[in-house]
Amino acid sequence: MVINRAEKLVLDYIRKISPRPVSTLEISKKLNIAWHTADRYCLKLKLQNKIDSYIIGKSTAWYIKR
Repeated sequence: MVINRAEKLVLDYIRKISPRPVSTLEISKKLNIAWHTADRYCLKLKLQNKIDSYIIGKSTAWYIKR
């Protein structure tokens, strides 16, 4: 599966923050994109096994898959 430009921006941001997990909200604010857009890109990256996540309360924390 090919990564588009926006997905690459999300992936690069998560890598930059690594090893600290980053929330969907933090990604959306930092990259100036809608929360739903950030969440969709993160879900796509997770399906490609590039990142992983866990739930904290009502938030999702994303991190680079090792």
